[in-house]
Order: sequence, then structure tokens, then C-alpha cells
Amino acid sequence: MKKTAKTAGASSRATLENTGNKEWRFVEIPYETEMKFNDLLDARDLGSVTPAEMERQLRELLHEAPNFIDVYHHLAMLLDQCGKSQEAQLLWQQAVNIGMQCFIEQFSSAGNKLEWGWLENRPFLRSYHSLGLQYMESGNTEMALSVFKTILSLNPGDNQGVRALVVDCCLKLKMYKDVLTVCKDSQDDHMAETIYGRVLALIALKQMPKADKAFRQAVAALPLVAAEIVKARHPRPRNMDEGQYTVGGADQAWYYWKEAGKYWEEVPGAIEFVREGLKGRE
Repeated sequence: MKKTAKTAGASSRATLENTGNKEWRFVEIPYETEMKFNDLLDARDLGSVTPAEMERQLRELLHEAPNFIDVYHHLAMLLDQCGKSQEAQLLWQQAVNIGMQCFIEQFSSAGNKLEWGWLENRPFLRSYHSLGLQYMESGNTEMALSVFKTILSLNPGDNQGVRALVVDCCLKLKMYKDVLTVCKDSQDDHMAETIYGRVLALIALKQMPKADKAFRQAVAALPLVAAEIVKARHPRPRNMDEGQYTVGGADQAWYYWKEAGKYWEEVPGAIEFVREGLKGRE
């Protein structure tokens, strides 16, 4: 994990610093402003500040440091939780615009990286990720895909699991060759979206020998996902933690089917391919 020393005299204007080899990090905002923000987050976590007061103080911080990306992100999350999704999306867009303006001014060529390892980069990457999710939820799949692909290009280590969202968007748009591109290094992955997404894309493209090989690799890694795909009914597993799952568990398999089952049903013969493949393993 990378971290730089805080600089009390840093500018409130968002800027990027080149750390070498086309790797960049955002320069921190003034130290005192950041401390106010951290104290506010601590108060929220302790339950000693109401949502309304939290919103008020976050807005005050934006007046103090209008390019403080993390404040935009937390204010957007707060508003989204309160049902104000449109205003939240505008705030995430503002946060992204601040970062993008830095790219325009300072990136002189392709291949630049904004890696998660720099703590200062995470607010932008989180904001951009949240904006992409907003596009997905509103049905703007093309825009969501553009966002997620850009995040992957900036942070190819993909600490946020964005590759799964790229696969989801590509399957929705029936861009099966693009699924293969993002999943080309998924053999050692443990995300059902990538290793089974690759299988589905190969079936859709009628590349059956490759699909068979990819399926064997997928079953070896996550066998319960294949078992879930061929079920006639998909009851929710008991004692599941909302929004969390155990890698390789029945809960992961169920979540995968919940999100991606419709894509398997859309590709002729895909579910039967899995069923026959499982018979061959008995």
C-alpha cells in the first residue's frame, strides 16, 4: 500500500503528480481540511452525527475545498442512501469531472496508470465506479461499459472487481468477443462472472472446443456455480449475508445466477451445454 506524507500547504485545486513510468497519484488537499473530513467520518461511524448534519458539514467542506473528490463521493453516497439518486449521480459526475480535467491537462500520451495502491487515487476510482453503477441501474449500459473499461485501463490490477461489471455489460449488449478480451487472463480468477462469462461467450460464438476447455477450468474452480446454472429452481440459500458471499460457496453460485442467469437463458443451448458437461464429470 502506497502512501505519501501529508503536506499542509498543498493546493485545494486537484492536481496529479507523476510518480514515474506513467504512474500518477492525486496530490492531497490541505491537511487541516482533510482532518475535518476524517473527524466527520469518525463521528458518523460512532453514530454521533445525524444524516442531516452530516450532509450540512459535507457541503461546508466543499465550499472550503471545492475539488475535494472524497467529499463529493461521501456526499453522493449519503444522498443515494436517502433516495436522492439523481442528485447523487450529479455529484459523482462532478467528482469524475474534476479528475478528468487533471487528465486532460497532464496526460500527454496513452498508457497512463492511476493505481489503487496510492491512497490518494481511491476517491476518484470509487467515484468513477459509483458513476458507472448509476449508469447500469438507469439502463445506460453503453455508458457504464465505457466507464468500467476506462477504470480497468487506469488500474489494470482491478482491486475493485470492475472486470466482472465489464463482462455483465458486454453480455447484456451481446458483445461476446469483448467478453473474451476481458476474460483472457481469468483462468486463475475466482470471480464467477469472468470464468463462467468466458464459457458463455465461447458458446455464443460457437467455439465449442474452446468452450469445453474453459468449462472444465470453470468447474474445477467453482463447481457449485455450474450446479446452480442447471437447476430448475433457484431458491435463496439459508443464512446468507446480504451483499456478501463465500468464494466457492452456494451463496456465490446463487448470486451469480441472480445476476447472470438471464444471459445463460438467452444463448440457445448454453444451459444444456453445462448439463451435458456435468454428466461427463460424473
